[in-house]
Amino acid sequence: MKRIEVIDALRGFALLGILLVNIHFFNESLQAISLGGVPIEGKLNESIDFFTALLVEGKFMLLFSFLFGYGATILYMKSTTQGIKFTPLYLKRMFALFIFGLIHGLLLWYGDILTTYAIVGIVILFFLKRKSKTILIWSLVLLSIVPLLLGISTILTTGTGDYSSMDFSEEIKLSQEIDKQIYAEGNFGEIVAKRSMDFVMSFFNMILFFPQILGIFLLGVFFGKRRLLENLHEKKHSFLVFGLIATFSGVILELPMLLSNSSNLMLEMIGVFIAGPLLMLGYLCFFCLAFLKYKEQLLFFSYIGKLGFSMYILQSVICSLLFYSYGLGLFGEIQLWQTTIIAISIYIFQFLLSYLWIKHLKFQSGPLEYVWRLFYRGKGFKHKASK
Repeated sequence: MKRIEVIDALRGFALLGILLVNIHFFNESLQAISLGGVPIEGKLNESIDFFTALLVEGKFMLLFSFLFGYGATILYMKSTTQGIKFTPLYLKRMFALFIFGLIHGLLLWYGDILTTYAIVGIVILFFLKRKSKTILIWSLVLLSIVPLLLGISTILTTGTGDYSSMDFSEEIKLSQEIDKQIYAEGNFGEIVAKRSMDFVMSFFNMILFFPQILGIFLLGVFFGKRRLLENLHEKKHSFLVFGLIATFSGVILELPMLLSNSSNLMLEMIGVFIAGPLLMLGYLCFFCLAFLKYKEQLLFFSYIGKLGFSMYILQSVICSLLFYSYGLGLFGEIQLWQTTIIAISIYIFQFLLSYLWIKHLKFQSGPLEYVWRLFYRGKGFKHKASK
């Protein structure tokens, strides 16, 4: 089955947004972030923070999750066509992903998403043989569960969900200082110990998002079974209409949370669990439409996308060397505008590296993709056929 170029490009596009958000987690305490984050100072930083929250945070990880579900469907259809038993193949694939995630989370970055993907991804097996309509219904139900329960809980317990009167400034300052002593000044063993605790905490924090992640996985499965990202010319009008509706609705639903002078649980819930998926779908639709018209220009995203697994881990390797004491030790030292510039610079470097890897070294997949494939299929690197 031939690679679908727009999927590779979408994956590369998603990795840019993921890096723009994840890099801030290398510069701040997990506890500080969970309490609202280190205060933002200066108009430039405030503007970056606003537009990152509106347009980037959460949306690109959801896009990555969508592509995970779509990719699982492609693998399922390919295995079925070749007469390969899919379930044992997929389980080995998820087990290998889980091991990679543990290594990543413990040795590089506590915010690893691979372990979550491996655990939640197993559930996809129960849906791949279902009708696409059934999968879509389950996707919508799962995406609605958490916001519905949180909304009911908020109304019954607090009425408004307003917690702006609670001051966490001292706790944020203290946790940032403690983490800086470890991540920016501690030895490797101290950092691994701290990172391990943060990894466990981060993983349990993610449990709340399991239904949303599975719902987005299944949305990707639905698109995959309908082959909606193929033959895009036939779906231009539908993608345009749905993209406009999803983007407009997402922005309207998220703005109240960002413009509110108070911290409100209900508004945050709407922003994260409703507006986020809508904006992700808007990005998906408009990127696909742009790809039809500007394919040659947008193909540069596909180089990173084809090496998506390796590039995701490489982002963590570079950031850990920049922010932790065994590298430059920049943890807590730089501002938002600086981390944003660094993120863009890292992405440009990744593009050059992936372009060299694919175009000049003639590999079709990355080094970690090779190891992953070896684990569950016993097949490694593939060179492009020489002409």
